[in-house]
Amino acid sequence: MAGMSDLHPMKREMIQDIASRRNVKRIILHILFWVLLLAAQVYYGQVSFKDLRRTSMGFLNPLKTTICLILVYYPLMYYVVPRFFYRKKYWKGIFAVLLLGTFYTALDAAWEIDILYGCKPCLEILQEKQPSYYAYLQRGMLNLFLSRIVSLGSIYQLFVLLALPVGLKMWSAYFKERITSLQLAKENVELEFNFLKAQVNPHFLFNTLNNIYALILNGQKEQSAETVSRLAGFMRYSLYQDEKLHTIGNEMELLKDYIALEKIRHNQTMINFNYEIDEAGLHFPPLLFMPIVENAFKFCIENKGEDSWILIQLNLKKGFVFFKVVNTFKETASRQTGGIGLRNVQKRLHHYYGDNYSFEAREQQQIFTVTIQAYLKKHD
Repeated sequence: MAGMSDLHPMKREMIQDIASRRNVKRIILHILFWVLLLAAQVYYGQVSFKDLRRTSMGFLNPLKTTICLILVYYPLMYYVVPRFFYRKKYWKGIFAVLLLGTFYTALDAAWEIDILYGCKPCLEILQEKQPSYYAYLQRGMLNLFLSRIVSLGSIYQLFVLLALPVGLKMWSAYFKERITSLQLAKENVELEFNFLKAQVNPHFLFNTLNNIYALILNGQKEQSAETVSRLAGFMRYSLYQDEKLHTIGNEMELLKDYIALEKIRHNQTMINFNYEIDEAGLHFPPLLFMPIVENAFKFCIENKGEDSWILIQLNLKKGFVFFKVVNTFKETASRQTGGIGLRNVQKRLHHYYGDNYSFEAREQQQIFTVTIQAYLKKHD
């Protein structure tokens, strides 16, 4: 399987550089978040515990809480959740969460005692202002730890404090997953669309090469050379023309060239192409109508003494396009309604115009009719 080592050195360096910059950006955002959380806790402590705000406890206690949260958050979100909960190993995940809660309780209690006993003014203030809490601290580290575990006080505190960072992380993960999902859906649509477009050219090329082959067999050198020239121009345009620059006027000219190429083979078929366009510069998907015209020539079978005709009509007025192809066909011919070409046309119409179009294909008394109506928006 191809890996990073298979890439061109310049591309590999570019990918590594982008990944490095993204990692640096993430680290900066994480540091900024924890700094803001620390500042918020310091402010809350200054407002809520006015007696201790001028002591070292006013800063060290929020710092202690923030560091304890960091030491729990990252193992939880980057190891426990993906390794256990995402894999539906719920009991192991719950056990790991309890271990983290126990670790947090022990670290928080030990650090709090250490901070308080390192701050004599803090102990004096607590003894005077909060004698019950001061007495509680005298029970020792083990009793302090067990009482917080049994009462679930530390677990509740941890849950409340982690709500914001965990919520942001889950929202970010959902947002990224949603963006990835939409991007994948878009790429799938584009892939299918490109595949549908790719089916147009080979079909047309096959028919035209048959025409050239027939001309060569009949010794019509000048006509065959002219046909090759038209085919080369047609294929060059369809391969290299920017789709965004294609217009309804271009489509009309392509249809005229294609009909001229097909007339070589269908010399006993009456062919009429009527068109009227009031704004040739409107953007239009290239080769959209081509499969319909191809089908008309394909199924319009010529027999001496029998009527064989094709009528093609293209009108554009005030942004509204009307396209109609009517042709005779033999009952023995395959049904056109189930052809790949017509299905592809409908898919492309839906891709470009959503619900703002109509498509109708019907056959009656050996006459097949395809009608398309759509509103063309001006190309930006």
